[in-house]
Amino acid sequence: MDDDGFVTAADARLALRRAVELETYPKGSRAYVACNVNRDDAVTAADARSILRAAVALEDPALW
Repeated sequence: MDDDGFVTAADARLALRRAVELETYPKGSRAYVACNVNRDDAVTAADARSILRAAVALEDPALW
């Protein structure tokens, strides 16, 4: 995501933009791997939701 070391709502926004194809991160790139938190070979709104939940302490990103 933005490589600042923190999981934030901005990271979720970047993942969501990739999920709806407003951003392009090639598969295998660092950003793509970071956004694909459920490791299902696709960045989806579910990944963005997980990132947002982690940003507000409802989910532990260490479990990804």
